[in-house]
Amino acid sequence: MKKYFLILPLLLLLFVSCEDKEKGLGTLDDEQIVIAPTKGKPGLGDNDGEPLGTALALPAGIRIVERKNHPFDPDIRKLYAHTNFFYVDVNFVNDRSPGSAPVTVEFPPGIIVESRDEDKQNGLSIEKYLIVVPPTERYGRGRDTTTVYIGMACINKSRSMPWYDNSGPEMRYPISRNNYQKFILTSDPSLLKLVDILKGHPKLRVTQHWDPVAAHEEDYVVPEWMKIHNDMQEYIWKVTDGFGLTKKDVITLENKLKPYK
Repeated sequence: MKKYFLILPLLLLLFVSCEDKEKGLGTLDDEQIVIAPTKGKPGLGDNDGEPLGTALALPAGIRIVERKNHPFDPDIRKLYAHTNFFYVDVNFVNDRSPGSAPVTVEFPPGIIVESRDEDKQNGLSIEKYLIVVPPTERYGRGRDTTTVYIGMACINKSRSMPWYDNSGPEMRYPISRNNYQKFILTSDPSLLKLVDILKGHPKLRVTQHWDPVAAHEEDYVVPEWMKIHNDMQEYIWKVTDGFGLTKKDVITLENKLKPYK
């Protein structure tokens, strides 16, 4: 008789579990953390310091330089972005001989940019970009540069947005110039797992700009194309500033991304 008393609760538990799945209620397994938070890691969330990783490797003859007096160029062909909470300017010099073949520079997924101003966000790029840099022509004593812009997600929720202090025409774009010179390929396991989910979605490619000034107006309506980028940002902050991602979070995120394959 005791055997029946032991079997009955197990049958009931199995029945309830199956019933919950049919109703879409989920199970305790759905709340399991599968991407751990990056608590305590330098440069992420509330933490100061340089994010962990290796410096971006550049081909021989290629340098990244400052170009302080070069204003933002809104030509969308110069924007490499699958996230776009802010853009950073990247100014290349190709020191190879004029007339030589252009050099392709690879920006792999998982590049972090470190802000010079600790009050502003560090950024994370989620996709691979191949940027063609032609030989730089000499003008007087210096060389011209090839300037492009990389779209970034934010990885420090409590810090200010890098474009808050823009002035003039640049107020209308989420550009942060002259603030990012360190490009670091992250070694953080949680960010690498998250980037692995986010990358490989070509339809996330940003093909138009958004206006930070308009976004702060009372009657602002988030455009449809921006909603997925806002969603991705929240999931990134769950890892860098929150409690990580559960199995349910990951499944939800993957489902949101399916239309962008």
